[in-house]
Amino acid sequence: MSVLNTLLAIRTARPSDTQYSIERAGMATRCRLACLALSEKRSVVLLAGTRVEYAAARALLILFTPTLSVGDIPVGMPDWERPCLALPPTNPTNLSRGKESWPARLSAFYALALGKPRCIVASPESLLLRYMPTNFFTTRSLDLQKNHEYSPELILEQAVEWGYERVRLVNRPGDIARRGDILDIFPTGYTKPVRIEFFGDSVEELRLFDPESQRSIETLAEMTLLPASPLALNRSDLTTALKRCDRLFNEGRINETTWYSIKKALDSNSAGVLPGSVFEAASSLEDWLAPDTLWLLPGESDSAEALTNGWLALKEALENPEAAIPQPANLALRKNTQQMPWRNFQRIFAEPLVIGVERSGLDFHERGLHSFAELFSTPGAQDRPWQTLAAALKEWRSRRRQVILSFATERGRTKFLKLAEQENIVPALRYAAEDQGLFALVAPFRAGAELVWDNTLALGEDILYPRAEKTARVASRAFNGLDSFDNLGNGDLLVHRDYGIGRFAGLHHLDINRVANDFLLIEYSGKDKLYVPADRIGLIQRFKAGEGAEPALDRLGGAGWAASREKAHKSIEKIAADLVEMYAWRKVAKGFRYDPPGELYYEFEAGFGFEETPDQSKAIQDVLSDMDKAEPMDRLVCGDVGFGKTEVALRAAFRVAAESRQTAILCPTTVLAEQHYQTFRARLAGFPVTVGLLSRFVSGIRQKETLKAAATGQIDILIGTHRILSNDVNLPNLALLILDEEQRFGVRHKEKLKALKKNVDVLTLTATPIPRTLQLSMSGIRDLSVIETAPQDRKPVAMAVLRRDDAALRKIVEREIEREGQVFWVYNRVLGIERVAEYVRTLVPQAKIGIAHGQMGETALEESMRRFWHGELDVLVCTSIVESGLDFPRANTLVVDQAQLFGLGQLYQLRGRVGRSDRQAYAFFIIPEGEGLSETAEERLRIILDMDYLGAGFQIAMEDLRLRGAGNILGEAQSGHIGRMGLDLYLEMLEEAVNKLKGAPPMQTMETELSLGLPAHIPATYIDDGCERLRYYKALTSAVNGAAREETALAMRDRFGTFPEELDNFLTILDFKQLLTTLQVQKADIYRGHIRLIWRQGQNAMRPERLIELAARAPGVRLNPPAGLTFPLSADISFSEALQSARRMLENAAAS
Repeated sequence: MSVLNTLLAIRTARPSDTQYSIERAGMATRCRLACLALSEKRSVVLLAGTRVEYAAARALLILFTPTLSVGDIPVGMPDWERPCLALPPTNPTNLSRGKESWPARLSAFYALALGKPRCIVASPESLLLRYMPTNFFTTRSLDLQKNHEYSPELILEQAVEWGYERVRLVNRPGDIARRGDILDIFPTGYTKPVRIEFFGDSVEELRLFDPESQRSIETLAEMTLLPASPLALNRSDLTTALKRCDRLFNEGRINETTWYSIKKALDSNSAGVLPGSVFEAASSLEDWLAPDTLWLLPGESDSAEALTNGWLALKEALENPEAAIPQPANLALRKNTQQMPWRNFQRIFAEPLVIGVERSGLDFHERGLHSFAELFSTPGAQDRPWQTLAAALKEWRSRRRQVILSFATERGRTKFLKLAEQENIVPALRYAAEDQGLFALVAPFRAGAELVWDNTLALGEDILYPRAEKTARVASRAFNGLDSFDNLGNGDLLVHRDYGIGRFAGLHHLDINRVANDFLLIEYSGKDKLYVPADRIGLIQRFKAGEGAEPALDRLGGAGWAASREKAHKSIEKIAADLVEMYAWRKVAKGFRYDPPGELYYEFEAGFGFEETPDQSKAIQDVLSDMDKAEPMDRLVCGDVGFGKTEVALRAAFRVAAESRQTAILCPTTVLAEQHYQTFRARLAGFPVTVGLLSRFVSGIRQKETLKAAATGQIDILIGTHRILSNDVNLPNLALLILDEEQRFGVRHKEKLKALKKNVDVLTLTATPIPRTLQLSMSGIRDLSVIETAPQDRKPVAMAVLRRDDAALRKIVEREIEREGQVFWVYNRVLGIERVAEYVRTLVPQAKIGIAHGQMGETALEESMRRFWHGELDVLVCTSIVESGLDFPRANTLVVDQAQLFGLGQLYQLRGRVGRSDRQAYAFFIIPEGEGLSETAEERLRIILDMDYLGAGFQIAMEDLRLRGAGNILGEAQSGHIGRMGLDLYLEMLEEAVNKLKGAPPMQTMETELSLGLPAHIPATYIDDGCERLRYYKALTSAVNGAAREETALAMRDRFGTFPEELDNFLTILDFKQLLTTLQVQKADIYRGHIRLIWRQGQNAMRPERLIELAARAPGVRLNPPAGLTFPLSADISFSEALQSARRMLENAAAS
C-alpha cells in the first residue's frame, strides 16, 4: 500500500481492527497524520514513549494545527476547546504526592466526554492508570454565566468538595479564595485564574486575572467549573468509598497499611489517592474513546515494552510502604498489560528501519535535523548564516512543497519578518496543510525535520540560528523590587522620617473620641510608643541597610536622629551636585553621530542565537538611540550573568566597527577579559570585524603585534584589563569605551578613565543589581538600562541542606567529575582554607584542586580562576570571592561549607554561580554534624531552599544585593549614611536634593496633620488579612500623585469589590490631604459637620486678603486668626461630595 493509500485509509476510517506499519516515520510525520485525522473529524491518541518524544509531539502539534500556531489563541479559551490535549508523563515516585498533573488530564477527559474530535498526546503511564467512571462529569461540571444567579456559598462549598483548596491568594490551578462579594478561583483547564464578582446571588462580572499582579486582564461571558481532583467526592460518594475500602481490607485485597493510608487521605480530602483505588466503576482511557479513534504508536514491540516497563515501575512505586499514600496496583492500574489498550482500534505503528531485516511497512521517509551545520554543510555557510538561510529560502520556494519555520514567540517571528522583507521573502502567517509555500509560525518546536515523503521542511530556532547553544530566552516576570511592607512581622525594623528607627508592633484599631480608625504602632528605645495614623503611614519605610549588626533604636523625641539626618543631608547635597554637574556637562559636549544601522547590522542581529528578553531588547534600543544623538553616550546596563548584557555590548561595538571606528572593552580581571574575547570572536566570526586581547597572560610578542595593529586601525575591538590604559596603547579611532564592573577599578585607573570618557561614548556593564528607587532618582542624569528578566528555560538548581557526611560529600564531588563538570567548594574564612582544601583532597584523591581567596596576590588569584575556567581544575576551594561577573558554564555543583555562617544575600549570590548551562546544577549547604543552628540561620536556609525567581526569598536576597549596588554607584563613603538612615529614606532624600538642583518643584516633605472625627480606614471586614491591609495603606499614602493613588484604588476595587463607606472616606480624605499639604496647611480637623484648617506661620500659600475674601463670600466660612479657616460641610449631601465642594473653594482661592 502506498503512502497515499495510507492517508486515504485515515480519511475513510477503515474498520477499527485495521493495523498498518510504517517505517522511518519520526514524530513530525506522526503529528502530520494526527492533524490529518483531526481534519476528518476523528479523534487520535498519539503515544509518546519518552519525555523527549512527549515534548516534541506537543510542539509539533501546535506547529501543524492552524488554530494554535498563529500565536493569538484567546487567553480565555479553556483547554478542552483546543484540538490537541495531553495526558502528561508522571514520575512514578510522585504519582500520589499531589494534584499538579491532574488539571491537564481532567481537561482531556472532559473534551472526550463532550464527544468532540481531539488529539490526545499520551505517555505510557497515562495508558496504565485507571480513571474516573465515564459518567464522572455528568454531575461534576458547573456552567457559570454573567447575570445569572448562583449562591457564592454553594459554589465555594462545591469547589472545595471537588478538590479546590482555600488559600489567601489564588495563583496556582486548584486554588480558591473568597473575599466578600468576590470569589477568586483557578479553574481546571484555564491558563489564568478567574475572578467572579457577585451582587447578592447574581454574577455581575467574570474576569480573568494575572496571578502575579492580581489585576484583571479580560472579561468573560461564561466559564465552566470542573473538578480539580479526579475524585471530587460528595458526602454520599465519600461514604461509599470508605465502605469499599473497608470491604477490600476485609477481603484481604489490601493490607492494613494501605487501608489506613487511603482512609486517612479520603477523610482529610488529601490529593494523591488515585481514582482506581476509590471508584468501583473506574475506567481506562479506551473507555472514553469513540470507536473510530486512530492510534499512532511507536513500533509494536517498543509500544508493548514501554507499557510493561511502565506498569512494573508504577506498581513498585505505588506499593512501596514509604510512599505518601500506598495503593494496590491491581486497583490503581489496568490489570492486564497483555491486552493492549489499542487492540480494538485502528492503529498505525511507526517501526524502526533495521538494516538487514526485510522491510514490512510503508516508507514515510523522515530525517531529523538538529543544527544549522547539519542542514547547511557547505564550506563558509556558517560565516554569514542569514545570507545562507535567505538564499536557501528563495530556492526552496520553487523546489519544496512546504517550508515551515517555527519561532518560539511572536517577537521572534517579527524579527525574522523584518529581515525577510528586505530579501522580498513573504511567508504565510497561518498554516494550511493543503497549501504550498513558506510559513512563519509561532510554536515551541525548536529542532528540525525533513519529511521526504511530503517534500516538506520544518525548521525551529535551533536550526535557523547556528550559534544557539543555549535554550531560548522567554520573558519571565521581571523583579520589580521588594514592597516595603511585604511580609512585615512584629519586631521588624521601621524608620519614620521624623522620629527615626523603631520596631513594628502591629496594626491597631483604636477608638479616639468615639471614632474608631487604624493606627500603626512603632516601639522605640526605652519602650516609648508611637501610634501613627493610617494617613501618615507614607512617612514610614522598612529599614534596609544590608546584613550585619542591627542599628540601635532611636529614642522618641531625642536629638540623635535629627543630627544623623542633618549629617546625611549635607553629604547627599554634595553627591547631588556632582551628579547634576555631570548631567550639565554631557548636555554641552559633542559626540559622534552614527549612521542608521544598515543591512550588515541587521544580518549580525539575526545571528543572535536566541530570543531577546523584553528588558534586553529595550537595553539594546536604548544604546542604539543614544548613538543616534549628537551628545556623548554615558549609559549603565545592569543585569546578572547570563541575562544578556554582553549582547548589548556586541550590538554597540558592531555598529561602531561598521563606521570604521574602534571600541575598547576594559575588564577588571584577566579571566573576565578572556571570557569576553572568546565570546566576541565567536559571535563576530564571518563578519569583517577584528578583535584583539591585551592582558598579562598574552605573550610579549603577541602584545606587540596587537598594539601595532590597534595603532594602525586594523583592530576594531580591543579587549583587555587595565593594560589598555597604559601609555603605549594607541587607538586613533576610539569611539566607544565599554567598562565591565567599573566600580572594581582602582583610584588611579578611574582618573585615567575620567579623561578618556570626555571624548567618547561610554557603556558600563555591571552584574550587581541596583535599587529601583536609585534608578528613578538618577533619571535624566545617568542613563540606566536594567535587565531583570531571567532566562526562563534554565533548569532550576536542585538544592539540599546536609549535615556533614564524608561519604555523601565524596559522592557529590565524584558524580560531578564523572560527568566532566566542576565543583565550587565555598568556605568563607581565609584562615583554615588550606585545611579545607586538604580535607577535599582526602575525600577525593583523584580530583585536581585549586584555592582562591581575597588575601592571595593578584597574579596568583587570577591564575587560579583562569585555570578553573579553562577546566584544568576539578574543584575550586574558595571564599565568596567567586565574582558575580564571571561565567563558569562547566561548574554545576556548589558546596557551601559551614552554610549557617553565610548571610541570605551571600547564599543567593553563591547559588547563582551554578546552573548557567543546560545541565542540571546542584547546590549543597553543609552544616555541622550534631550542632543546633540559631533561629536566624535556620530561617535563612529555609528561605534559600524555597527560593525561586518570583518568591519572597529571592526578593529579600535581591534587596541585599541592591544595597551593595547602591554603594557601587554612589561610592562607599555613603554606606555609613545608608546604614544609619536605611536605603529607602536615603534615596528619597537624594531624589529631593537632585530635583532641587535641577530646578524641579520641591517635594512636599511636611505633611498636613489630620484629626478625624469620622471613620476613615480599610475595614477588616473588607480586607481581613492585616499584612495585606498594611500593604495597601502604604501604597495609598506613599502615592506620589492622585493618579497613582487612583491606580491602587482600582486594584483594590478589582480584588476586593465595592468600597465600604469607611474606605470611601479614607480615599476622599487622602486626596483632600494632598491639596492641603500643597497649600502648606499645618493641621486639619475633619468632622462630619465642618473642617478647620490651620496654616503654618509665614508659609501660607494664600495671601491673607484671599482668606478674608473667601470668608466674606462663602456662606458659613469663618476666619480663625491668626491663620485659620473653618468650613461648614452640608449634611444634605454625602461626606465625599461635601469635601469635594470644600476642595473646589480652596483651589479657586489659591489660584486667584
